[in-house]
Amino acid sequence: MKDEILKGFITAFSESNGYTELHEDEKFEKFANFNVISKLYPRDLNIEDLSTGGEDDIAIDGAAIIVNGTIVKTVEEIDYLRERNGTLDVVFALVQSKNSERFKGEQIGNFIFGVKSLFDEEPSMPENEDIQLIRKLKEHIYNCSIDFDEPPLLQLFFVTKGEWKEPEPIIGKVRRELRDLDGRHLFRNSAEVEFYDAERLKATYRELSRKSVKEVPFNNHVALPDMPDKLNVRQSFIGSMPVNNYIDLITNKDGNLSKWLFYDNVRDYQGKNKVNKEINETLKDMSFQSLLPLLNNGITIIAKKVDKVGSKLKLTDFQIVNGCQSSHILYKNKEDISQETHIVVKIIETNDQEVINKIIRATNRQTEVKDEAFESLKPFHKDLEEFFKAKEGELKRPIYYERRSKEYLGNPKIKPFQVVTLAGLVKSHVAIILEQPQSTHRYFGELMESNNKVLFASTKNLYQYYMSALVMNRLELLFKRRSLKKEYKQFKYHVAFLTYLILKKEFKKHDLIMPILDDIDKFRTFCIEACKIIAKTRKDSGYSNNDASRSREFTSMLKNKI
Repeated sequence: MKDEILKGFITAFSESNGYTELHEDEKFEKFANFNVISKLYPRDLNIEDLSTGGEDDIAIDGAAIIVNGTIVKTVEEIDYLRERNGTLDVVFALVQSKNSERFKGEQIGNFIFGVKSLFDEEPSMPENEDIQLIRKLKEHIYNCSIDFDEPPLLQLFFVTKGEWKEPEPIIGKVRRELRDLDGRHLFRNSAEVEFYDAERLKATYRELSRKSVKEVPFNNHVALPDMPDKLNVRQSFIGSMPVNNYIDLITNKDGNLSKWLFYDNVRDYQGKNKVNKEINETLKDMSFQSLLPLLNNGITIIAKKVDKVGSKLKLTDFQIVNGCQSSHILYKNKEDISQETHIVVKIIETNDQEVINKIIRATNRQTEVKDEAFESLKPFHKDLEEFFKAKEGELKRPIYYERRSKEYLGNPKIKPFQVVTLAGLVKSHVAIILEQPQSTHRYFGELMESNNKVLFASTKNLYQYYMSALVMNRLELLFKRRSLKKEYKQFKYHVAFLTYLILKKEFKKHDLIMPILDDIDKFRTFCIEACKIIAKTRKDSGYSNNDASRSREFTSMLKNKI
């Protein structure tokens, strides 16, 4: 690799995410998938869930299906999100990456051919298990097309380490090849391929790795009264700013919406609901557009640091905690918005998480908010976060519970693979402690609903949450290193559940289990034992892999083997 900076970025990424032992081509594939999909998806990513590359990958190395703002991996997740929202808003994001310094027309053609095959009724070439799953989810989504507000969005990306110069032969070939796809009328957009070269990769990785910093004009504002010192609010302002300036604040260098700015906003964009339609109608009617600051509740921004720079405010590490819906509608209508149209904005500087939580709760009560959105704001999770930190000294590779998105971003002592999210915590605890590995194909919010009487109910069992998260973390690391066969990934929660039972039977106490979990090679031997039990039990039971992974009876059969 000639580009030493890009090489350094890939090395840092691989070390942070546990990919140091992979081949260079695989490292680049993971790196490409992470950068491309992270720009579309503001939440925490499981990079492993994006990978489709390998034998029979139909020239697609990465894929994400985003339904109503959530990456889905099962039919059950799609159904839950469809029933909860009443509609389906779908994005198909497909990636091909080549660890080379050239953009080759033949490779790009193979990628487009693979995409067209994926959206054929029948595959025109062999498909591996990951591609077969994408096909299955795609078919289920189109079977539910009655719930579309508009057809799915298709986004295609081709990534190399070269320099993209828009060569006419390649551009022409891409346009010709994609005409057939457009003629099927499956998508809301005309199909295009976005090209990532070395410079765009580096810029994207820098953007994703750094805390958000921007300046915005804010002439029409007043400072709110000083708060008592104990509240830890350094300063706060309220006023209005031109919508066009606000749009500049929430877009990235590519001109796209910076979706990660809205992660702490507990409602994802709700699409064409009643309130959003009203905002849209106001913006479309020029005679009423100027009334926007009077008709709209406004935007609330929380920043870790706010500095005055002339007539501008410089915001460091900021997020939009209220105004997700308005921001999306404003962005969609940016071409129609007058320079004179303003939006009300409140800017608060604080580092106090409890104050932030109170603001999030108070400013997000206008429309229905699902329970999982507020869950991590509850006192239980503060106690759990502190419990994780208290165990830090007992492990060579400690784990950390992240209550606030990207809380540990930029911390050189904490790598992304050490961070446990709420969704990951729910699934590991349900699988291992509540003994329901067969349920983990469901959306984590649904798991919370169905187990609401026992999940996060008492701080007396914090150790159980910690242990289940630690077992799952170590197991994920083994899969990343290819230290366990890929065929068992479908049963990863069963492997974790069974491994925990084996460890408990042999060592009895948690403090005796901890050293095993801190020695990845020793832990692997217990995981292999669990895998062998799963393989034999499945074979004896006659279940298919898919049926076994979702069967309560199969879980009981596994438990009886210990």
